[in-house]
Amino acid sequence: MDLLEAKNTALSFLKISDKEIMSWFRTNLTVESKLDQSPVTIADRKAEEILRKKISKAYPGHGIIGEEFGEEDSRSEWVWTIDPIDGTRSFIRGLPLFATLISLLHKGDPVMGIISLPALGETAWAVKGKGAFSENQRLQVSSHDTLKGAFVGTADKYCFEEKKCVSLYNQLHSEAEIVRTYPDSFGHLMAIRGAIDIMVDPWAYIWDYAPCKIMVKEAGGEFANFTGNKSGIDLENAISGNPKIVKAVRKMIREIKSLKKN
Repeated sequence: MDLLEAKNTALSFLKISDKEIMSWFRTNLTVESKLDQSPVTIADRKAEEILRKKISKAYPGHGIIGEEFGEEDSRSEWVWTIDPIDGTRSFIRGLPLFATLISLLHKGDPVMGIISLPALGETAWAVKGKGAFSENQRLQVSSHDTLKGAFVGTADKYCFEEKKCVSLYNQLHSEAEIVRTYPDSFGHLMAIRGAIDIMVDPWAYIWDYAPCKIMVKEAGGEFANFTGNKSGIDLENAISGNPKIVKAVRKMIREIKSLKKN
């Protein structure tokens, strides 16, 4: 499997889906609610339909996991993940910080990932062993090495409340220099490019985290979960960015859990 070729093929598909998404941006959209009460629009569905159709035709032996239309041959050796609009709430409100996410998994681990921000005109990608890039610029996580003085990105506070980790949210605010909310994959991409030091995200899914894992590792960073030593894309939480600060936040999480037990 030529991963660079797969990346280039996926980028060509994204040009088509991005155009479809932007045709609906800042228009009078009908917004529906899914079973989990998250919003969905015709733009989400049409973009995923385009990408699934293109991928299935180009790679007929591969599986697909998409946010809107579920799994197809997801136990295959090679599986694509798709989030057609990551940040649908931003998209609905006319905010340009939404993204389309694509990754390619080999035996369950991401080996290629793409984050496209169509409203901002930015696309970043990574291929295993080849680095992470935006256009011709190689991406690198920050060099700041302590939580003190760090610039931390987080998901919305309600995500920490839902996942019962408000203590972590509060402690990040007390120890870091700056903590700001950045939506979804936009925050992870800012950590991947070193604009912020770390992104702490307590609630998302495999199609959200798969591109982020390969991209942050190829940018010299670390991807980790809130529990144990795992760095899984299916555990519904993630920390990505500067390795030393990822380690510091994981230590913070362990200490908070220890205090709760006592």
